[in-house]
Amino acid sequence: MKNLKFKFQVKVPGTSANLGSGFDLLGMAFRIYNDFHFEFGNASEFSRKVKGFEEAPFSDRDDLVLESYKKYFSEFLSGNDPIPYRILMDLNLPMKGGLGSSASAVVAGFSAGRFVQEKFFPEIPLPSEAEFLYKLALLEGHPDNTTPAYLGGFVFSYFADEKLYYFKRKFPKTIDCFFFLPNFETETNHSRKILPDKYSVEDTIFNMSRMATWWEFLDSGKPGLLQRALEDRIHTPYRMNSEFPLLPLVEKAKEKLIGISLSGSGPAVVGYARRKDSKRLEKVLQSLCDRFTAEKGIRCRLLRLEPDTVGVRTAFRKIS
Repeated sequence: MKNLKFKFQVKVPGTSANLGSGFDLLGMAFRIYNDFHFEFGNASEFSRKVKGFEEAPFSDRDDLVLESYKKYFSEFLSGNDPIPYRILMDLNLPMKGGLGSSASAVVAGFSAGRFVQEKFFPEIPLPSEAEFLYKLALLEGHPDNTTPAYLGGFVFSYFADEKLYYFKRKFPKTIDCFFFLPNFETETNHSRKILPDKYSVEDTIFNMSRMATWWEFLDSGKPGLLQRALEDRIHTPYRMNSEFPLLPLVEKAKEKLIGISLSGSGPAVVGYARRKDSKRLEKVLQSLCDRFTAEKGIRCRLLRLEPDTVGVRTAFRKIS
């Protein structure tokens, strides 16, 4: 084992969770990536570097790659010490921005753990894909980011009977997604605390009907159904309230789009448009962003992102 040395790369797509009515259930992967480059066998202790930074923009306590890597050992390699690594992170997802940056780190660390098991502990059977995905999703407590990040595509997933159930679908190519990315952060834990403890029967039925509409939209691609599917009474009204800094921009952009959804707990917002209108709309939306930045002093980027249908990519090579 001591002579084994590897470089291992994990490329994880960004994700948008909830998608309106699918609170904690729906998520979709997009073609924007965090890249994690591990080196095993040459390190006596854990070390990390982040591309573009002198020091990592997060503390040891917030290193979710390392935390999830060690969690893999406790779950599947109990009794064995985690093998130290060096890591270079190339982070393109905004941290705490609503594009699944935390999930990407968790997926990377867990994937690295499985790679180490395969190469350094071949005598111990690898977990099944189902068990791997279940334990992976438990790390965040809800599967709507980690599952699409790993599998790619549009994914409906939930926990039941100590298992993860998931269904992957294709998102219609007739629709484009625009992301409004402001330069402030949202803490998911804080964002969850503002949600009510209980919901009325009326609001619950409302969201159930919109969730069902998602499947009709995925089959037909009809924009009117998408507009209805994005409606939500469970989390959006509480998070995207009158104090939400991006609200003035969102309200104006909404008039030009099929609909919008808060990406995860925010602050990013996704706008949905017909692909045939996208070129014209991109200029209009960019103009709205520029005007919002000038008036409010909050910088906001606009990105048009394609869905990612592949999910996590890995590669490795032996080194001397």
